Amino acid sequence: MIEEVIHRRGFWTIQGPQSHVVLSSRLRLARNMKGLSFPHRMDQGEQDILRGAVERFAGEMTQCGANCIIDIHGIGNNEKRLLRERNIITSEMELNENSYVVVFPDEDYAILVNEEDHLRIQVIKPGLQFLEAYQSANRIDDELNRYIPFAFSDELGYLTASIRNAGTGLRASALVHLPVLTRNNSIAEVSESLKKRGTEIRSTIPNSTKTLGALYQISSGKSLGLSEVDILESIDGIVSEIVEMEDYARDSVHADSRNEIEDRIWRSYGTLQFSRRMTYIEALENLSNVRLGVILAVIKNYELPEINDIMVKIQWSHLQRAAGRVFVTTAECDEFRSEYLRSVIH
Repeated sequence: MIEEVIHRRGFWTIQGPQSHVVLSSRLRLARNMKGLSFPHRMDQGEQDILRGAVERFAGEMTQCGANCIIDIHGIGNNEKRLLRERNIITSEMELNENSYVVVFPDEDYAILVNEEDHLRIQVIKPGLQFLEAYQSANRIDDELNRYIPFAFSDELGYLTASIRNAGTGLRASALVHLPVLTRNNSIAEVSESLKKRGTEIRSTIPNSTKTLGALYQISSGKSLGLSEVDILESIDGIVSEIVEMEDYARDSVHADSRNEIEDRIWRSYGTLQFSRRMTYIEALENLSNVRLGVILAVIKNYELPEINDIMVKIQWSHLQRAAGRVFVTTAECDEFRSEYLRSVIH
């Protein structure tokens, strides 16, 4: 099953609405099984009850049944990391022996089991597609509820391990590329504005204020007291505003500082072509500039999905798989990363 997942076409290789700025829209629905303790307090008997229900659901939904379930504790560290690099599992699941994921061949959703909650239905769509992602998640939610009674309160809504997710249990986020707003030092101002509206923008590096490749995640806030429509309309409107801001900034910088921005783009292009050792951070920063170059039509021999795919495949576990060996040192990985980049940037 892992091989099928790995060879499945990634969302980042598909053009979606506003994909010049928005790489993906992710939606998660948190659910817990009625009568069971939350994951961090479950005993083995409760684990068995949840597992049985999940297996019945998987068997009904697909032909592969329990074979659609990947137990995190049963796979190697490189495979765990590979799943995380492809946004199929979270970093928390890598360290949790009781977590597993239900995956579906040729589908854009997965069910994360025993992360923070018993169940998290996860849908990722290319570009700005929150409504479409919710429609997929809602359909799976209805099917799952046939096998698993959800913990629900008339007063609080769906009960979750964190009060932040109670209510609808809905969390929506967009992965965005903001190279010019980052260059203009505008992100802090954007962040303050979004906080006042109950939304946050943060770096893709966990627990860090630093950006990497001008990539950010814009996430919805609390779900308690709000409807699904409220959350979706709010996050969709906010991300659309950010897209307009980045578009305006791109037009301005290309008009006012064309030589400067093109010099930066071509320097990155040349570095990727000729380097002999490159860290992940260096590679992503340079690819960020090349991606902007493709958008501004400075670089004309690539499409955005190609650059997106390279951004994913320069990660450690993807490179190990491409190399067919386990890297012993960071330098070995950095050297192969340059070799890979030279083979795809030409």
